[in-house]
Amino acid sequence: MRNQLTMFIFILLPLSIVSFMAFFLIKDVVIDKVQSSRQNVVNVIAGDMEKSVEDIIYASNLFRYNALYDDLKAFKNVNRIASSEDYKRYGRISEMLDLAFSKTSGLKARVFYVNKARFQIGTAGADYAANNRIEAVSSERITERWKKEANPERIYWLNAPVRQGEFYDIGESNYLFVKVIKDHSGNDYLGVLYVAVSYRYFHQLFEGIGAGQIGLYEADGTPILLYPQQSGLESVPEVIELQSTVARTGWQVLYRFSPQEITDEITNIFFLYGLILGVSVLIFIAISIVLAKRIHRPLFKLQRTAEQFGGGNRLVRFPVTGTDEFGVLGSAFNKMLDQINRLISDVEQEQEEKRIIELQALFSQIRPHFLINTLNSIKCELLLAGDSVRGRQVEALMSLLRAYMRVNDMSTLRQECKLLQDYVDIMKVRSRLRLYLIVELPKNLESFEVPRLILQPLVENAIVHGFADPPDYAEIEVQIGETESGVAVQVKDNGTGMEEAQIDGLRTMLREEAHVEENRGVGLLNTLRRLRLTYGEKAAIDVRRNEDAGTTFIMFLPKPEESSRQQAQGE
Repeated sequence: MRNQLTMFIFILLPLSIVSFMAFFLIKDVVIDKVQSSRQNVVNVIAGDMEKSVEDIIYASNLFRYNALYDDLKAFKNVNRIASSEDYKRYGRISEMLDLAFSKTSGLKARVFYVNKARFQIGTAGADYAANNRIEAVSSERITERWKKEANPERIYWLNAPVRQGEFYDIGESNYLFVKVIKDHSGNDYLGVLYVAVSYRYFHQLFEGIGAGQIGLYEADGTPILLYPQQSGLESVPEVIELQSTVARTGWQVLYRFSPQEITDEITNIFFLYGLILGVSVLIFIAISIVLAKRIHRPLFKLQRTAEQFGGGNRLVRFPVTGTDEFGVLGSAFNKMLDQINRLISDVEQEQEEKRIIELQALFSQIRPHFLINTLNSIKCELLLAGDSVRGRQVEALMSLLRAYMRVNDMSTLRQECKLLQDYVDIMKVRSRLRLYLIVELPKNLESFEVPRLILQPLVENAIVHGFADPPDYAEIEVQIGETESGVAVQVKDNGTGMEEAQIDGLRTMLREEAHVEENRGVGLLNTLRRLRLTYGEKAAIDVRRNEDAGTTFIMFLPKPEESSRQQAQGE
C-alpha cells in the first residue's frame, strides 16, 4: 500500500497537475495558432476574389474600348440574324468576348452580351438557356430605365440567388457583374454586358477552410453566400470571428468558428492519454500487489523466525528455497543466528567463569586477611620476647601486603617512600646485603598523589640488577624534586651499572613501549604504562649511566592540572 501511495504522491499527482496545466496551455496556444492560420486563409480567399474582380473589370473595359464599336452600334437593334453582315458582326463580337475574358477562364464565369433588342451573343460554347435564366432572374433590377440611367464608365455588381427549398441553389445562383455599353454621346445604350460568377466558385474557395462557417457579405452586410448555409453557431456561447475585405467591391469575407471544436479535439486527445495512463496505473497496481505479496510472504516468514528465535527457540532457521534476493537474505540471516548462538554461548561461558572468579576472589580476600592477622600475632610475640629486629621485619612485610591488597588505590609520595623503606628492610634479610636507602622528599611534595607502589619497581630493579655482584657498601638514593610542569623522581644506585648499548636498548623499549626478551625492563615498562594511564602521555621514565658507578632512573610525573589539560587536548 505504501508503494501505491508513494507512486500517487510523487508520480501520479505531479503528472496530473502537469497534464492539467499542459491542457490549458496547449489549448490556448492551439487556438491562437488556428486563429492565426485561418486568418491567413481568409486573407488569401479575399485576395483571390479581389484578383478575380480586377480581371473582370479589366476585361469589361477592354470589351468596351475596342475596334468593334461600329459593330456594336450597328447590332444594337438586331433581334435575329437576317444577313451575312449580321452574322459577321455576331462572330466578331463573340470572338471579342472570348479574347477579353480569356484571363477569367479560371472563374468559369458565364459571359454574354445582350443588345438593345434583347438578342444575346455568348462566348464559344455558351449555354444560352442558362444565360436566359440568369437574365430573367436579374430582370427585376436591370430594367430599361436602369439601363438608360446607368453610368457606362463603371461596372455594377449584384447578387442573383436562386432558392431551392430553404437554401440557395449552388449550381443556379450567380453573382453578376454588369456593364452598360452606350454610344459615344451617352444618350442611348447599345447593350448590356453580363459576367455571371457562379456560387460554385465561392463554394470551392470556402470548402478547404475547415470547421466553422465562412460567408461572403455585401458592403452593407447583406449575405451573398454562407458555407455551410446552416452551422449551428447561433447556440454556441463563444464564437471567434475573422474577416477580410475585398477592396474593389467592398465585400466582407467573414469566418466564424467555435473554439469549443478545437477544445473538444484536444480534450479527446488528453482523454485518450488519460485512459492509457489509467490503464497503465491499474496494471502497475495489479502487478505491484502481486509482487508485494511475493515480497511480504518471505518477510513475514523472516519476522516469525526472528520472533521464535527471540522467544528461546535457538534452533529455528529461515527456510532457504532459492538463490534469489530472499535466498541470499535468508542465508545471511541464518548465519547471523548462528553467530548469535555462538556469542550467547561465549557470554554464558564467560558468565560462568566470572562467577567462579568472583568466588575465588572472595576466598582470596579471606586468605590475605588471615595471613596479615597471623603475621600481626607473630609480630606481637616477637616484640613481647624482646626481638625488635624480627618484629620490625614482620611489620614491614605486613605493610607491603596491605599495599599489594590496595594496589589500585592512589597513594602519596610520603606513603610511597615509607613503603620503599619497608621493602628495603625485607630485601636486606633476603639478600644479606648491606644496603642503605636515602630518601630526599620536600615537605611540599609529601601529599602529592601517585599510583600505589609506583616507586617500588625502580628500587627493585636497582637491587636485583645493579647489585647482582654485591658491593661492600650498597646505597640507593631517592631524590624527589619539583619542576615547572611536574615532579621528577630520581632513583640512583652505586651498583655495577650498564653498558651504553644496554641503556640505549632500555630507552628504545621505553620510548616505543615494546617488550624485550630479557627480564630486564618488564617492570619498568609496566610502571611506565601505569603512569601514562594516570597522567597521560607527558609521563615518562628515562635511564642514564652515572659517572662513577651505577645507574640512575628518572621518573617524570606531570602535575594534575597539566595532565588534565593534556588529556583534554588529546580528546
